Amino acid sequence: MKKIILFSFFILFFAEASFSQKSNLIFFTEKGELFTLTLNGVSYNNSPQANVKAEHLNSGTYSAMLRFSDPSMKPCIEQIVLEAGVEITFMIILDEKSGVEKGVQKFSKGLFSTQPDSLVEKEKEKVEGDKGKYVLSFLSKTKLSQTDSSPSPPSPPSNNSSTTAQTTTDEQSDNSLYRGSGDPLKGLNVAKSKDMVIGSYYAIIIGIDKYKGTWIPLLNAVNDAKAIETILKSKYKFDNFHALYNEQATRKAIIAELEWLVQNAKPEDNVFIYYSGHGEYKKELNKGFWVPVDALATTTADYISNNDIQTYLGGIKSKHTLLVADACFSGDLFRGNTISVPFENSEKYYKEVHGLISRQAFTSGGIEPVMDGGKNGHSVFAYYLLKSLDENDSKFFDASQLYEKIKIPVVNNSEQTPKLAPLKDTGDEGGQFIFIKK
Repeated sequence: MKKIILFSFFILFFAEASFSQKSNLIFFTEKGELFTLTLNGVSYNNSPQANVKAEHLNSGTYSAMLRFSDPSMKPCIEQIVLEAGVEITFMIILDEKSGVEKGVQKFSKGLFSTQPDSLVEKEKEKVEGDKGKYVLSFLSKTKLSQTDSSPSPPSPPSNNSSTTAQTTTDEQSDNSLYRGSGDPLKGLNVAKSKDMVIGSYYAIIIGIDKYKGTWIPLLNAVNDAKAIETILKSKYKFDNFHALYNEQATRKAIIAELEWLVQNAKPEDNVFIYYSGHGEYKKELNKGFWVPVDALATTTADYISNNDIQTYLGGIKSKHTLLVADACFSGDLFRGNTISVPFENSEKYYKEVHGLISRQAFTSGGIEPVMDGGKNGHSVFAYYLLKSLDENDSKFFDASQLYEKIKIPVVNNSEQTPKLAPLKDTGDEGGQFIFIKK
């Protein structure tokens, strides 16, 4: 009888082991940087890739090491606790602040250092040249079905596993490496779009020069806005334009246009909003504002807060909404960390990002003043924005590409730094607004 019970126990034990669910890990870089992945000493890709998927892993603790093709960047090393039957997705991001913090720590103790100036300068150059470090940003954890996780090929041993079996490099490559895997869309828990269902394109253009009261008139804001309207009408697919210039751009009128979009934009549509005018930042409120034409004094009662703008953008039902703001302190629109699908110049990429909802803002600067004057009667930001839209020859041109085109020229020719990012808590899923050439 004991033999029967013992035999039954072993059958149940091995049956459970055979059908226990395996797990997956997905890694991809935010900006397409190439890396190699090692889990507990087992290599997953011999040549650097931008995304790697490790499948059929045992539950346990894994030491993940990511080495980058850029030799100046230190490896990213993280401990990951993996449960059974799950798929975890990580985005690899560059934490640029880490270099600054490291520099502050170094110099805070030596402000009154007696070291020779040459050594101090050499150390300063080393600190200023520190790019920061890559870190893992958790995106999602999904439960795998039984069919997703079995049958299971060999898995690298976890740190708390008793197994000592080793797999060959060829087996690892065949079973675990998927070039172009680590699908960021799966990590975002949203469905891919098989076909690009292109809805209507709406544009709201706002430009204000003729300020009164305590607000100094501007010289180029209306010219910038009208030039944007002209190039969008002539070169890109847009179906509906609403423009507010100078006296038309009152607080009530601007809010009415945003409310109109909330009521009329459909889930397949695309919305582009351009604002060129004064911006204000109230330090005591830690908040930025648009200044409409009828704001005569420096009181928030006459302004439109960035919080209000975010609320309207979150309420617009369009597939994609892109706000472009050429005003002081526009960067206050962004607060908090958000994610987006890494760029890839392919038809598949455009289909994927078009299929995902996007709520993005593209600003001429951060929480800082920006220039009204610049080149050829335009602000520096508007000049390079127009130049990039005009010189584009591709059928599809998304917001991230536009940003990459103008970021360096604006920084090099002004004291401002443009920024493009999804807006937090407005429903963004990592997609992109796409300009479609006629």
